[in-house]
Amino acid sequence: MKNLKIKLKKANNPYKEEASTILELWGEFSMYWENVPLLNLEWDVASFIEWFAEKKEYLKVEIFPFPFTNSIAESRELLFDKIDDFSNLQEQFAYEDWLTDYFMNHHFHLRGTTTPDFYIGLTPKGCGEISYYDNEKYYVYSFDMERFLEETDKEIKRFLSTMTVNNENKEYFKETLAEYYSYMKTNN
Repeated sequence: MKNLKIKLKKANNPYKEEASTILELWGEFSMYWENVPLLNLEWDVASFIEWFAEKKEYLKVEIFPFPFTNSIAESRELLFDKIDDFSNLQEQFAYEDWLTDYFMNHHFHLRGTTTPDFYIGLTPKGCGEISYYDNEKYYVYSFDMERFLEETDKEIKRFLSTMTVNNENKEYFKETLAEYYSYMKTNN
């Protein structure tokens, strides 16, 4: 089965004069499905690492629990369109909460960018999928979720071993990067 890959590389922050850069881990962020580039830009990689640390267990075990139409991204659109079909307000709120709970664990977007909203999860058949909507079309790619999670975990650890934390941002990164913090170098 083809694979989804994340590549991270340290880069110089072009906005280093801004105060918020102390809380950023600037780098090249690339996401590929085999040789097909899905995302390639320089950005604050900490936001991806934080997302991955929070969501990887959901990605690993949570199978798409709703009626499935072609892809997770397309199914999401159709499912949210049905919210107004309920005549009972309590049922409508319960349905909306159920959808929101699932999709908040399977939605990925780099904050502050114009990149697509990606939906990553296990299809009803248990296969990994990344899908998104862009330019009037849905894009869908199947992959081995377990392999993706293992390789991404290793890539994050490798990337963080190239980064240095100091006293000014140490507590912030300890909190946001969870178990990944220990892979960073310390500059006391």
